[in-house]
Amino acid sequence: MNVVIVFESLWGNTAAIARAIADGVGESAHALSTAEATPDVVAAAGLVIAGAPVHAMGLPSEHSRESASRKPQGAGHLAADLSHPPMRDWLDALPAGPRLGAAFETRIRGPLGRGAASGIAHALESHGLTLIDGPRSFNVHLKTSSSESAALLFDGELDAAREWGELLSERALARR
Repeated sequence: MNVVIVFESLWGNTAAIARAIADGVGESAHALSTAEATPDVVAAAGLVIAGAPVHAMGLPSEHSRESASRKPQGAGHLAADLSHPPMRDWLDALPAGPRLGAAFETRIRGPLGRGAASGIAHALESHGLTLIDGPRSFNVHLKTSSSESAALLFDGELDAAREWGELLSERALARR
């Protein structure tokens, strides 16, 4: 089964999680930014996994992306990557169809960082996808200290993402 993991990633955390999920799914999986995951690519996928960072308790908006671009992060002054479209726009253009889906987010630990994955899950369902697991969160540090994206994630999050990819692959295969 062809699997795409689509991400919006400003600092590299969500991209790192997407690649780890793809590793867990296996050879049939491709982690793609919202720019790379064109409607044709997505239409050919049997499983679509989408993720974004949490901004202001939800999906990033144009305002929150612009704000992030003015705040370099980490010792290396890593700039926000705004080269790909927001997840909101990508979801609006998502081709409808009977496919499987799952949603994830990267967030700050605690009560302030929830909401992107549930919004993504709702959008996937509204486009005809059947969710095979509930929305999933992966934690990032509030303040960064490195320009290495893996260093921004809490220990164990990449392993957890690979394991989740394995679980999603098993569930998708069971539905075939």
